[in-house]
Amino acid sequence: MKFGDTITAVALYGVLQILLAFPLTIVMLQTLGVTMVAHYSAGLTAVFLSMLFVGFFLGEEIRKGGRVAILRIVVLSAFYELLVVVFQPTLADWIPFAIDKPKEAFDGTTVTTVEWFLYDLSRRGNMFFNLIIVIGVGFAGLYVGSRLRKSKTS
Repeated sequence: MKFGDTITAVALYGVLQILLAFPLTIVMLQTLGVTMVAHYSAGLTAVFLSMLFVGFFLGEEIRKGGRVAILRIVVLSAFYELLVVVFQPTLADWIPFAIDKPKEAFDGTTVTTVEWFLYDLSRRGNMFFNLIIVIGVGFAGLYVGSRLRKSKTS
């Protein structure tokens, strides 16, 4: 698998992720209520389904490249997910949330530097675990998706 194919796979993953995550989040929040479980389960389901489709569409190239091809796609898509998480605070509606969430966590009217540091540290710890989970779910989705389509040579 060439590097251009890997970039194409990650671009396809990004588009599918956007197209699948929004409707899945709406459905999950309606059925499970507004909880973090509903939000995360919708996100992980979108990751799995997106990688399943990528594996299905690029199955021949992935089978030729083997596990190295899967690893390249998964690591690059994890980097994509990391960028999405890191740049979320730049959104305009994130700002009230970014100010109110630490206040709720520390029961203060003002947020001190130490409280911001602790809140940011916990958020970065969550990003680490999110990446590990996304890599695992993405690997499973790519592997299963690449095995769904029959090989053209057989």
